[in-house]
Amino acid sequence: MPRETVDSVGRVHHEWSWRYFCLWLHVIVLRLLAKVEVAMTDKLRPPVGPDVKVTKVSIPSRDKGRSIVAYIYEPVDKPEGPLPVNLNIHGSGFMVPAFFGNSRYFNSLLASKLKCYVIDSDYRKAPEYPFPYPLYDCRDAASWIFSNVEGKFDLDRVSITGFSAGGNLALSTSNTMGPERIKAVVTFYPPTDATSSGAPVGDRSNPPCEFRSGVVLEPWAFRVMYSSYVPMQLDPAVPELCVVNLPMERYPDYMMFIAGKADVLYPDSTTFHDHIMKNGTAAQKQNSRLISVPNEAHAFDEQPKQPESVKWRDTVYLEAIRMIEQAWYPDREPAVPPYGS
Repeated sequence: MPRETVDSVGRVHHEWSWRYFCLWLHVIVLRLLAKVEVAMTDKLRPPVGPDVKVTKVSIPSRDKGRSIVAYIYEPVDKPEGPLPVNLNIHGSGFMVPAFFGNSRYFNSLLASKLKCYVIDSDYRKAPEYPFPYPLYDCRDAASWIFSNVEGKFDLDRVSITGFSAGGNLALSTSNTMGPERIKAVVTFYPPTDATSSGAPVGDRSNPPCEFRSGVVLEPWAFRVMYSSYVPMQLDPAVPELCVVNLPMERYPDYMMFIAGKADVLYPDSTTFHDHIMKNGTAAQKQNSRLISVPNEAHAFDEQPKQPESVKWRDTVYLEAIRMIEQAWYPDREPAVPPYGS
């Protein structure tokens, strides 16, 4: 008997079908390849330094009886009192669990430089849990921060960062929470349009063929990614599927987009930044920024294979941290200097 495609609160699942079975097989292959890639490139991601402590926590989910796994990064020599907090959402193509933890270097650097908490949150993956389940988990993680049960978070200084698919989820989550709570959102090479299964993302037809680090995502991988995340029976008009179309006034004043020019997702960042420059508020236009990285492909920062890639990783990480600091402390000069100074 086929599984119901809509649960008790109206969330849509994939239908059991031959198409879904074939999709699931493709996902298994991609997940296995991702596990191998993560293992082979682990040495390219610096370990967490001794000045930062990492603790595993469980965040309550809106679904009774389950929780969300997360890791809290905090400076060992943290000052007294509530500290600012950044919620980080890892990349996954919406379907790969193995990439959880890949942003450890950025998380530890942010915690160390700004003396803040960084919460690296997991979320459910498609196709077993398609839209909106991953987004709901990210929203629940953000809501948990603002519940501030232990009083250790400075709720006037909260930001969100996201890598790849996590950048999409970060943008949508920040829009849901609103600028009065989320002061900055920084995304690394995010996809922004999932309005239909297999939706085109930017211009994928002729990506630059020369790059130093990262991967060039093939069209078939996009088809699997979006077909997993977006069930065929889901209404493509759901606004969260295309984050560019969400209300601009609900985004924070500080937004940053970082992407390599050899990344097929590069046009997504440029399109969103252009949208801000055309339709954003005066503060958004003044404070938002696009960093275009030459000769780098998708996820170049998480597997930098050339010295120049390492330099660019360190550059964009520090620039991201500087923007978050400016959003948290707009009335003071940034304490984090630009890279190389």
